[in-house]
Amino acid sequence: MKHFLTLLISYFVGTISGSYIIGNIFLNKDIRKYGSGNAGTTNAMRVLGKKAGVLTFVIDFLKGALVTILIRKLFGNELVPLGIFGAVLGHDFPFYMKFKGGKGVATTLGALALFNFPLTLICYIVWAVGTLLTKMVSVGSILFFVSIIIVYTFMSNLTSPNITIIDVIAIIGIIRHKDNIKRIISGNENKIGGKK
Repeated sequence: MKHFLTLLISYFVGTISGSYIIGNIFLNKDIRKYGSGNAGTTNAMRVLGKKAGVLTFVIDFLKGALVTILIRKLFGNELVPLGIFGAVLGHDFPFYMKFKGGKGVATTLGALALFNFPLTLICYIVWAVGTLLTKMVSVGSILFFVSIIIVYTFMSNLTSPNITIIDVIAIIGIIRHKDNIKRIISGNENKIGGKK
């Protein structure tokens, strides 16, 4: 029952979409109909503007952090990875948006930052360096998820089931970037500043 409640609570918290709320309520724009169609920070910044993009990141980051806090208090630290998994599913596949959400970068970062800050800081640095060197947020994000697999698999003291859950979260994040990967390979991926 605890596992079911963990997934249920986390999923619904995860469905709180920053870009969807800001776009629809305040700017009368459905973010999914513009730009890349992704309901995440990068597309929100391009379509809705820098301030809306930053606010989107903050909302998605905080909901991830909230899930870690809630699940830890309700069911203990052992079930937090499962809660993070639920939150990412909610963010990526929100029921009220016809299961078309974001890619889970900010939500994963927020949740893991409160779960294990030192390890997550390493992954964030990988994201930052990857983004700055390539001028592509997508490359940084993909490297972020790859680093999660490496860091949490080999540097954490988690149980095998929880390492598997964290790895699955990261793999989902990489898969969600499949279109970006195709554009990166073809040389058509957007760079910071709008250039390709």
